[in-house]
Amino acid sequence: MNSQKDVSVIVPVFNASATLKSTLRSLLLQTLERIEIIVVDDASTDDSAEIIKKLAAENERIVSISFLENKGVHEARLAGIKRASAPWIGFLDADDQAKPDMFKLMFNAAIQEDVDITICGSYIINGQGIKIRKRVFFEDDKRINNKIFERFCNFEFGDGALWNKLYRSNLLKNLDFENLPWRQVINEDLITNIGAFHTAKSLYLMKDILHEYVASANSVTAQQNNFTAYVNTFRAYAIALRTYQNFDNESIINITSMYRRQLDDLSYRVDDLKYLDEH
Repeated sequence: MNSQKDVSVIVPVFNASATLKSTLRSLLLQTLERIEIIVVDDASTDDSAEIIKKLAAENERIVSISFLENKGVHEARLAGIKRASAPWIGFLDADDQAKPDMFKLMFNAAIQEDVDITICGSYIINGQGIKIRKRVFFEDDKRINNKIFERFCNFEFGDGALWNKLYRSNLLKNLDFENLPWRQVINEDLITNIGAFHTAKSLYLMKDILHEYVASANSVTAQQNNFTAYVNTFRAYAIALRTYQNFDNESIINITSMYRRQLDDLSYRVDDLKYLDEH
């Protein structure tokens, strides 16, 4: 078998035994044949490690990485990026689903259009697989060649998630964000994407909806209230400024505008200034 891969897909895992097998099978069923599935177990305490071990033994496309101590999703993804061998890198969360053609269609579009990033649509589904609504979607297929970072910061390409995008590997491998000043519990996707989209020279929006985001009441994001969401997002903004402090002034203004837009949403509104002062 040819060992060269077209796409490396990184799956960070922490205590995801209830959904992990289904998620990984959605990757094993991909119509893109030359795919590498990098599963990073972030020191899970449930049966996730056993599920990964069993599936990896059955299929050589799965590459397993295990942490001895819990480090968080950012560090898990970073380990996957370092290990990735393919020229293109994608992501999937351990409770989400990839449509069978997801990575084949995204890879083909990336090659045919000769772009740095491809982005597909995403449905929000419930735990039974029933579609709730579209989370990210585009009316038409479209190549973007100008003002990419400014438009990214205006959320013209959907949100800051990693899981509905395919990247040239150098966009991620060349990022320098190993030593974060603290463990960021939300918004870590956006911090990574800031660096990738700032470097990208072109991208392709796909009208195909190929990703399914499973809405879960147990997710870190779902458990945030207005106060913790505000504080953690503001902390993410601080990390972004620290990580990308060498960006030009216009880019820093775009980053600030992006986080200001987030914090102005109703779900971030707070009326207890003492809480903010203490945190």
